Amino acid sequence: MNLKERTYLWYLSVLRIYVGFYMLSQGWRKFQRDFPKGDWIGRQIGDLTTVDLLPWYRKFLVGYVAPHHELFGWLVVIGEISVGVCLLVGFLTRWSALVGLFMLINYYLGVGMARGGATSAQQQTFIVLLAVFVLARPGQTLGVDGLLFGPRRGKAA
Repeated sequence: MNLKERTYLWYLSVLRIYVGFYMLSQGWRKFQRDFPKGDWIGRQIGDLTTVDLLPWYRKFLVGYVAPHHELFGWLVVIGEISVGVCLLVGFLTRWSALVGLFMLINYYLGVGMARGGATSAQQQTFIVLLAVFVLARPGQTLGVDGLLFGPRRGKAA
C-alpha cells in the first residue's frame, strides 16, 4: 500500500479488484455446486461432436479434457479461486494475471466461440484486462505487492 508514492496505476487497481472479485465469486459458486463432479462440459460448452469449435481445440477437449473432466474441473475451480484472491489483494499480480489469462483464453476457445454473443464479449473484455495486468503493475498500488516488493526504482544503464 504505497500511499506516499505518486503513481498513476490507481485506476488499474480498481479494475484489478473488480476482476479479482468476479473470478473469486465465479470459482466459489463452482465449488459450492460441486462443479468438477457434474457434466460441466455439456453445460458449459455443449456436445463436443456437434458444437462449432476450432478443430485442434476440439481434439484437445475430446482427447484430454473429456476423459479427465473431474481433474480439469478441479483445476478450473482452484484456478479461479486462487487467481481471484491474488488479484483481489494484489499479491503476485502479474503471475496471477498470467494464469487467469491462460484460463480465459481457454474459456474463450471453448465456450466463447461456441456460444458467441455476450459470453464471447465478456471473455474478450476480461482477456484484455488480464493482459493489461500482466504488462502493468497494478499490485503495486493498493496491493500486497507494494508492501512486499516496494517501489521499483529506475536503474541507470
